[in-house]
Amino acid sequence: MPFSKIKQTKSLKQIAFEMIKDAIINHEILPGEPLYERYLSEKLEISRTPIREALQLLEQEGWVTSVPRKGTFVSNISVEDVEEIIQLRRALEILAIELLIPKITEEQLATLARILEMQAKTQDDKKMFIAIDKDFHFHLATFSGNRRIAQLIETYGDQMRWFGYRAVTQSGRVEETLKEHEAIYEGLKARDLERAKQAVLDHMEKTRLAILSNIQPK
Repeated sequence: MPFSKIKQTKSLKQIAFEMIKDAIINHEILPGEPLYERYLSEKLEISRTPIREALQLLEQEGWVTSVPRKGTFVSNISVEDVEEIIQLRRALEILAIELLIPKITEEQLATLARILEMQAKTQDDKKMFIAIDKDFHFHLATFSGNRRIAQLIETYGDQMRWFGYRAVTQSGRVEETLKEHEAIYEGLKARDLERAKQAVLDHMEKTRLAILSNIQPK
């Protein structure tokens, strides 16, 4: 029986979901702000039904919170959220480094060097800087050869971008981040496991402190 190719395109719900989520991650819509279906419908030029469906999906993933008789609001970033995500990222990235050190290639090192170079050129564009930051960490996970580590880093990458936007607003944090990434790279280039692991730990801890400095505990 012959099969015809299926042409798959994104649904309006998926388009709305991605656009609203991107706006939340980049702090174009701030934590705690209300989300109005009519406004979003007009802004995105999409009918209200897919907007409503997108908001339901965003709530399932924890990006927004629906309050009965009050409306839908962007979720707040809590200290607990940050601590849990950082703990996961720290464990995953240390494991990735342990797997990567014995087999990292010159080609992979060259790729990481290009990413660092691109990130250095985007210091004045926080949105792009954070996007490239995610790319750097995702490549570390991918190069480890463990697909599940890469999948988990990707899964939590958007939340790290959301948190990280606050971190890079701190004076000097962009420059510090570049130096921390460079330290990770140099550890990998030297094939020095302990040096690379320590660089990852330092980067995670400084990122954690920078994010938490911008959050008021409940």
